[in-house]
Amino acid sequence: MNLTEWARAQGISPHTAYRWFRNGTLPVPAQRVGPRTILVNIDAAAAPEAVGGLGLYARVSSHDQEADLERQVARLSQWAAKTGHRVVRVEAEQTFSG
Repeated sequence: MNLTEWARAQGISPHTAYRWFRNGTLPVPAQRVGPRTILVNIDAAAAPEAVGGLGLYARVSSHDQEADLERQVARLSQWAAKTGHRVVRVEAEQTFSG
């Protein structure tokens, strides 16, 4: 699966996913296979029960907090990478009351 598809499936911006890839903090295995193509290992990303690891969850309560949501996910991903945890799933959501 390409990085953009993976990012959208996780509810995060493709730009954020690329930045994580570039910084080495992408929470799933990925590799560059061409000048503009990065592939995510969908076996590891799609089957968390088979590989074991953490799921990350972040939430904000309004649409104007989208940047806050990306920062939350980034902080969680950095923590997981720093502590040696394997991340197998990222859930990010915006909840709206009203």
